[in-house]
Amino acid sequence: MPNPHLIEPSPDGLRWYALKVFYNRVVHLKSLLPAGIESYVPVHTVETHEHGRLSYTEEPLIPSLMFVRCNAEWLVAFKRDHNEDFMYYTAKDPDGNNVPGAIRDEEMRSFILVTSAEAGRGATYFGADAPEYHTGDRVRVTGGIYAGAEGYIKRIKKDRKLIVAVSGVAVVAVSYIHPDFLEIID
Repeated sequence: MPNPHLIEPSPDGLRWYALKVFYNRVVHLKSLLPAGIESYVPVHTVETHEHGRLSYTEEPLIPSLMFVRCNAEWLVAFKRDHNEDFMYYTAKDPDGNNVPGAIRDEEMRSFILVTSAEAGRGATYFGADAPEYHTGDRVRVTGGIYAGAEGYIKRIKKDRKLIVAVSGVAVVAVSYIHPDFLEIID
């Protein structure tokens, strides 16, 4: 995870943080957040066939994972009050202490874009950040439902995928993006 002291907070002083929620109680934890604390839970639509009918439900794409946008001091205080409910992903400060590990806004924006319920139908979760998916050119999607997302192109099971990662937290792959809608990022 990047050093949180090198990640500039937004003008309002807020950063994104990843939370590992215990016992898949994401809905419970989300209900404990005060008004004004932005959160994101990656979900996907699951199609089921029961009694001759199709039904669609939204389920977490990555069980027990939730993101919040706040300042680090608030997150540490919230953790003290709800220690049994979650842990936050950490990074080392310059003194070697564990502190909440901030996520760059650009990284989070791309992750939200490709895992949102509307766009994320073809998303596949690959687990924690895995370096083997970071080969190839870094690209930005310029058109279509994933426009604005940034990631890497990688062949997985003979199919080209756009790999979007939240460093140290998760890697998601989405279906093939036509080369006309890609531009290389230096």
